[in-house]
Amino acid sequence: MTGFLFAVIHLLSQGRDRRYIIHVPAHVASPAALVVVFHGGSSTPESMEEVGGFDALSDREGFIVAYPAGIERTWNDGRGTTEAAKAGVDDVAFVRQVVRDIEKYHIIDPNRIYASGPSNGGIFSNRLGCEAADLFAAIGPVIGTLASNLASGCHPARPIAVVGIVGVDDPLMPFAGGGEGGPHHLGRGGRVEGVRATQQMWARFDSCTKGPAIDALHKKTNDGTSVTRRTYSGCTAGTEVVWYEIEGGGHRWPPRLATRGEALAEKMFGKSSQNLDAAESLWAFFKAHPAFSAAGK
Repeated sequence: MTGFLFAVIHLLSQGRDRRYIIHVPAHVASPAALVVVFHGGSSTPESMEEVGGFDALSDREGFIVAYPAGIERTWNDGRGTTEAAKAGVDDVAFVRQVVRDIEKYHIIDPNRIYASGPSNGGIFSNRLGCEAADLFAAIGPVIGTLASNLASGCHPARPIAVVGIVGVDDPLMPFAGGGEGGPHHLGRGGRVEGVRATQQMWARFDSCTKGPAIDALHKKTNDGTSVTRRTYSGCTAGTEVVWYEIEGGGHRWPPRLATRGEALAEKMFGKSSQNLDAAESLWAFFKAHPAFSAAGK
C-alpha cells in the first residue's frame, strides 16, 4: 500500500452501528504491526488520536493505528458500572471484529498486535490481556489497572507482555486499589486492583523469575514529577512486565498538556509529567515484544 490513509470505518456489532478510525502511514511495513488504542471514559477516538501521539510514531515506524469508539463514550472494562457494561455490550468481541476487519484490507503481522489506552481504556486494555491474549502480543494500560471483578477469573490464553504507566498521585484511579473516583456517569464506584497488585499478577501469569528491578529515570525537567521503572524479567516466552510509576503524576497522558486551561486540568486531574512520553515508551516496549510464536517458539 502507498500513500497516507485516514478513514472512519463503520461495523455492525451486536446489532449496533460501531465505528473505528484507522491511520495507515504512507510507508507501511508489510506485514505491519497494529496498535489498537482505546479512548478514556467520556472521550472519543478523535480526541485520543489527537492526544496520544501515535500517528507521528506510525508515520516514522511504519505501523498501523486503530482508534475504536466505545458505547456512550465508555468501554465495558469489567467494573460493571460503565454505560457500555449496563447495556450488556461485548466490547471484547467488538475488538476482535475490528482487528479482523483491518486484516481484510491490510497485511497485518498476527504476532505484533497491541492494545493500549488511558483510564477506562486502560482498564479495558487489562481486560483484553485476560480475555484476548490469543490476539494481542502485549498490552499497554495507562492510568488504569485491572477491574477487581475480573481478578479471580483472569486466565490469559498464553503469556502476554505488559507495560503500564500510572500516576502515583492519581486523584481518580487509586494507586492502592479501591473505588475508582471518576464521574458517576462514567462508572464511578467500580473497583479496581492496586497498581502493584496488578503488575504482580501479570508477572505471575508470565512466570517471571526476576524483579522487580527498580530504576529511577533521568529527569528531563523539574516539574514536580519523577519516574521510576519497575521491571519483571526472566519471564515465559520472551515476555516482560514493565511499569512506569510517576511520582507526582496524576490522571493524565504524559507529556500531553491541555491546549486551554492547563491550570484547571491540573487542579482536577493532577500533573501531566514532562519526564515521560507515553506513546514513545509504549511503542518501544511493543516493538521489542512480539508474540511468542514470532519469538522462536
